Amino acid sequence: MATEVLMPKLGLTMTEGTIQEWKKAEGDLVTAGEILFTVETDKLVNEVEAEADGVLLKILCPAGESAACKAVIAYLGQPGEQIGGPVTPQPSAAVGEPVPPAAPVPKSAPSAVSKASPHDGFVPASPYARRLAREKGYPLGEIAATGPRGMVLARDVEGYAPGPRVKLSPMAAKLAEEMGVDVSAFEGVNRMMKADVLAMAHHEQPAIVPPVAEAPDAAPADEEEKPEKVSPLRRSIAANMAMSWSTSPRVTYTHPVDATSMKQLRASLKEELARQGIKLTYNHILMLCTAKALTEFPDINASFRDNLITRHRHVNLGLAVAKGDGLIVPNLKHCEQLTLAEIAKGTEEMIEAARSGKLTLDGMTGGTFTISSLGPYGITSFSPIINQPELAILGVCDIVDTPVVRDGQIVVRPMMNLCLTADHRVIDGVMAARFLQRLAGLLENPFRLLI
Repeated sequence: MATEVLMPKLGLTMTEGTIQEWKKAEGDLVTAGEILFTVETDKLVNEVEAEADGVLLKILCPAGESAACKAVIAYLGQPGEQIGGPVTPQPSAAVGEPVPPAAPVPKSAPSAVSKASPHDGFVPASPYARRLAREKGYPLGEIAATGPRGMVLARDVEGYAPGPRVKLSPMAAKLAEEMGVDVSAFEGVNRMMKADVLAMAHHEQPAIVPPVAEAPDAAPADEEEKPEKVSPLRRSIAANMAMSWSTSPRVTYTHPVDATSMKQLRASLKEELARQGIKLTYNHILMLCTAKALTEFPDINASFRDNLITRHRHVNLGLAVAKGDGLIVPNLKHCEQLTLAEIAKGTEEMIEAARSGKLTLDGMTGGTFTISSLGPYGITSFSPIINQPELAILGVCDIVDTPVVRDGQIVVRPMMNLCLTADHRVIDGVMAARFLQRLAGLLENPFRLLI
């Protein structure tokens, strides 16, 4: 009997995964233990091994498509073995008794392409295809499916060419689908809104704007802007940032720092560390000083959940790292116990692992405080968003030569702003100010680290 290949659950918060690449094609021999496919979760790419020997009989979830955890995404079995009847990527309990597979459909016979009736009930479709169809107001049952086992894919929705149809706002389309409102009688109207659908649901005459003739220079339909599916990384960032924004009553405090001593420290040590194969940066010095300051402010090196505060024994410093079109925050463990050289070496290895997709789950979890540096981009002030469930995040800005007054004289100093965003549920203004004052003192006089 064919063996089901399931979408793995690789973390407590993982609900779905996106197939990045199949290492085998249909019909290829597979050995237990070899890499069968790679799956992209929120911020990691994981290699998944085959759990049994056999032939890859069928791929149900192609590369680029997503499926829920524990959903059937492929079948392994013996050469020529038949698999179950129509299946879509769903939990394995839905797989039926084995039946002969459908004969391949020649490309010259478009009428044989699977098309489900909108009155048949559920139409198999990928999550993105279903959302795209809803936003465009396309009936899924009228779209020719080219996916495995009659599944409608995003490319099917994009290639669907409907006749005259009702134009709906995204919210109106969603409501019409949820409330079972038939809007087909209003084909060609300018645009139906949420209120129109609600009126139809209550058997009222919708106040629809009459059709308006398109201007002669209107863009052709094939040039209309189309929504694009964002990466799992971007979806995770969007969800986490929205959650953080609605969770923490935050205040951002800005403190200037004279970076003269920090620049001198780097200049005096970089050649020695270079001989050890270590490139010293300002971020490494900032991490060393921040770790020291956090040991003196346990309420800042903490997390807050369900009205309970957890003061962490170690400082696991997260560093925001740009990756592709997004941002990930790996963290360096036990920074308060590390030397400057160890922090520099560990940080660069962490950044390389993050950008090459080799970061482990341990490297992504357990952070207690985050640093986000926009100095290299010329930013002199910003308000970073807290990385939940942490209680604060430090924004590091550009070092700018600035006229300042020292001993009654105007002099030019390399000045840098530190921007601390803190969760006001736990960190009051005085505590945040004292923390920044201590951190600035360490950066302006690094010899204090020896005390």
